[in-house]
Amino acid sequence: MIGRLLENLESAGIPITGDVSAAMHSVDISDFTDYDSEPFWHDRPLVFLETIRGGIKTISAPHMIVTMLHHLELSQGQKVLILGAKGGYIAALIAHIVGPEGEVVVVDPSREVVDYVRERIASVATTHSVRVRKMQATNRCPPHLPEPLDRVLVTGALPSLPSWLERRMADGGFAVAPIGGQVAQRLVKRERQSDNWFDTDLGGVLFGPVDISDTEPEPLDTAGIAELLRECVVLGDEMNLFDQDTRSKLSNLAKSLDDLPSDIPPLVLDGAYFEDEPPWVLDSDNLDGDMHPALDLMMAEMSWLVEVWPILVALLDVQLIHPGELESDEDEERFGGYGRHSDLVP
Repeated sequence: MIGRLLENLESAGIPITGDVSAAMHSVDISDFTDYDSEPFWHDRPLVFLETIRGGIKTISAPHMIVTMLHHLELSQGQKVLILGAKGGYIAALIAHIVGPEGEVVVVDPSREVVDYVRERIASVATTHSVRVRKMQATNRCPPHLPEPLDRVLVTGALPSLPSWLERRMADGGFAVAPIGGQVAQRLVKRERQSDNWFDTDLGGVLFGPVDISDTEPEPLDTAGIAELLRECVVLGDEMNLFDQDTRSKLSNLAKSLDDLPSDIPPLVLDGAYFEDEPPWVLDSDNLDGDMHPALDLMMAEMSWLVEVWPILVALLDVQLIHPGELESDEDEERFGGYGRHSDLVP
């Protein structure tokens, strides 16, 4: 199965080095999840852990795994930090590439994820230097990291690289990370040369958050709605979906939502936050019979917002391409889309 998958990826133009191919042939994906691995062979993310509160973490789709490994430019003996555990699968691949002389450290904010990965990576750690460590938060440096770091791989969305990480980067070293918001990120290669930093944009991606707790469903507050609107503007710009007037109106609406008092209760929309119909047609009153202030703001923009709402819904339900997809007799419409990688959708 892995041979056929890699052939499909190469046929789709995904670069795969000999080291990456050898590692993927050596590491069995089923050792890192108890879920059916069939989605992986169809070039899709594979769930490895679900929390009791509904949080989900996945192992990235194969096309994104080989893409990240390609851009990391790994070699024997390097010290590599992985921020975001990914079930241990990517750590095992990197350990095979950097060899016993190299060092791989995995850090993650979730105790549940860390315990899971330590168990799954144990056999690899008998022959390679692989350590898994819990961190308090992504903006807090974990203790006893190898230094300097040759390579850093971030496997979840971050607004920017943490300063503690940049300080520990070797001269000539670099990080590969999805930088952006919840639904719009750019995969960025950030390289250190002396005291200077150089960024290379590797394309648009869609990753889930680093911390599994951030994937657990929560009521949507006004700041969250504002952030989603801003990210819709970013995605819409990439596909030329909005004219300047609509972009300005969406940005202004997001700012108005941000300016609402922070102690307003979350918005409840009959169990759903985005539907085919705009929120003002849903039963959404939850402030002692008064309309929620966020809906009040959107009601005032109904004349134009109702026309673009279906586009916003589509942008937040991004269809993804899977270049390593095995041949299938199913309807081709389920494939294709905008070409972003999803680390969040099972």
